[in-house]
Amino acid sequence: MKLNELRYFIAVAEERHFGRAAQKCFISQPALSIGIKNLEASMDVSLFERTTNEVLLTPEGEKALPKARRIFELVDELLSLSKESDSIDGRFNLGIIFTIAPYLLPKMIPSLRAAAPDLQLNLFENMTDSLLPMLKTGEIDAAILALPIADPTFEVIELYEEPFYVITPKNHPLNEKTEISPDEIHEYDPLLLNIGHCFRDQVLDRCKEINATNSHHHSLETIRNIVAAGHQISVLPKYALTDDHLGELLHYIPFTEPVPTRKVALVYRKEFTQMRKIETIAKCIQDLNL
Repeated sequence: MKLNELRYFIAVAEERHFGRAAQKCFISQPALSIGIKNLEASMDVSLFERTTNEVLLTPEGEKALPKARRIFELVDELLSLSKESDSIDGRFNLGIIFTIAPYLLPKMIPSLRAAAPDLQLNLFENMTDSLLPMLKTGEIDAAILALPIADPTFEVIELYEEPFYVITPKNHPLNEKTEISPDEIHEYDPLLLNIGHCFRDQVLDRCKEINATNSHHHSLETIRNIVAAGHQISVLPKYALTDDHLGELLHYIPFTEPVPTRKVALVYRKEFTQMRKIETIAKCIQDLNL
């Protein structure tokens, strides 16, 4: 069985005529007929009923036709692999953690659309501990995460470094300060994210005296709203300090040196081959100069 013989079979099945099928395949009709006979001999079935007026598929031919078409679909997929690996077109599954997504994506997506208009970006928002297994199994192609990532099977492209700020209600006693030490924060019982958020762990790592039990919030936006309502303080990454309707109700205080920060990176599997997509996404973010 040869691919050309399968191609002749599909052409005859579509045209219902040996002469037109031969023209479609750019060969002579006798050559096409020989190819069909060879295919039938290798399969040990008759694929067509031949009459003086028309060519009809046998029941075996009806069953064989979709399978033959699928073979050529698979061949096309194989031939396209080398093109896809060096292309910025097509599907790309990108994971991103909750504490980065709402602040980075509005800036990143317009830039990426301009750089790669035919890239189909599918976003998966979750926690780091959920995204890493998805990345390892290939469910997603890459993820935007906060470092460190210790797994040696991944490669990392650093995108930007983001300082932390103290966020307080208006008229809070801390607002008299122009900057604040991480060692002071615990005195004001700051709000934290739930266990499982890496940003929570980073705040606790840099502000070690905080009471870690005071954490039952699911998002940075929830915390911003609670602080804006005049309840407690918190620590947020710089790009969560959005300029919106809460701005008049909040006050932001920078930390003293060394300022607590987090490094944000694009993480992907070492064996991942579609590097043009990885590099394009990374560059679009890096060019934002965050």
